[in-house]
Amino acid sequence: MASSKIPLSVRITDAIHRTTVLGLVGICVVGIGSITYNVYRNSDFAKMNENKLTFNKEQYHEARKEEDN
Repeated sequence: MASSKIPLSVRITDAIHRTTVLGLVGICVVGIGSITYNVYRNSDFAKMNENKLTFNKEQYHEARKEEDN
């Protein structure tokens, strides 16, 4: 076998390196996925936001004028 010719310390270091790289890639994939999910859920494309209240600047200024009086 080819693995028996490689020293044990090299095999252990290789296993640690592979685990570290896979862990970092996994964390990046999960992070990018969660950011993408949150951006989608807070966008106007999400089904849950179909009845979202819209903000109209004119209505805001009119309401502020009524409160000041």
